[in-house]
Amino acid sequence: EQAGGLFAEPQPAPRALEAARRTLSAALAELRATADAASGEWWQRALPQERVVQAEQCGHRTLAATVRRQGAHSWDGARTTEDVRP
Repeated sequence: EQAGGLFAEPQPAPRALEAARRTLSAALAELRATADAASGEWWQRALPQERVVQAEQCGHRTLAATVRRQGAHSWDGARTTEDVRP
């Protein structure tokens, strides 16, 4: 939600995008670790794997969009080799 909210802004701050990317990356890793740990506990009811996979896919799509958006900002105002005089 944090990363997705930044996409509504026309020019989100690069630091905000980076923070959202890091938070989302950590959350995806934690989701996978938790799902793996829970699936090994025989006394627990089975996890809804489809929901876990859907959440991971949604998170990875948002993560990719965040990285693309960061890349777009890193090129704003960037100089090309044609701009540099020998």
